Amino acid sequence: MEQRSTVAELAYPIALALGGNWRPQQAYHGVQGLDHAATLTHPDGRQLHLSERFDDPGHLHIRGAFPATDYPFRRGERDSVRVGMSEDPAGIAALISGDLIPTHRDVHERVKEHNREQAETRRRVEESARELSARLPGSRTRIDGESAYVYMNLEPGEVRIGLEGDTVNVVLNDAPRIIADAVVFAVSRFLPHVQTPEGERGEYVDGYAL
Repeated sequence: MEQRSTVAELAYPIALALGGNWRPQQAYHGVQGLDHAATLTHPDGRQLHLSERFDDPGHLHIRGAFPATDYPFRRGERDSVRVGMSEDPAGIAALISGDLIPTHRDVHERVKEHNREQAETRRRVEESARELSARLPGSRTRIDGESAYVYMNLEPGEVRIGLEGDTVNVVLNDAPRIIADAVVFAVSRFLPHVQTPEGERGEYVDGYAL
């Protein structure tokens, strides 16, 4: 009976047939090499994962990998291809090239752009929160991803300033009116994307809406 190739063994001839400098690498669990899984890595950072599933022996499943992200994937953007492991590596490579790589390349770029934009938003929000906190004596800052919070305990009263992307919320609990006006003025003047016309005090109920 002929011994069929493992996924780790198939990875090299498939990578060779794909061209484009795809580099095969055996998958590992800790320090132990796995025969049923492998990775193909492109110089631009894209990766394809190859595996033989325990519930589908004799078939190779190939899917595109993505960086850690909260990108909202849509239907069809994370599809995989399935092919018999006895197929010729050149035929498997042709299937990957035609049915998987074009979509994965496009979506991979969208994911990277999404992550770049999020990183820039986080940097901007964190910088704004820390600079605003430095201008408000006794305040403290908490950074949570794309959101940041600046707190001031006034005893009595409390001021909470929330920054999320380009949105700013100011909540004042039992804060003296003079302090409330001063905080709203400081926030509206410090953050360039918040527009408060001269003389406008906002609506003072449970807080100020900028």
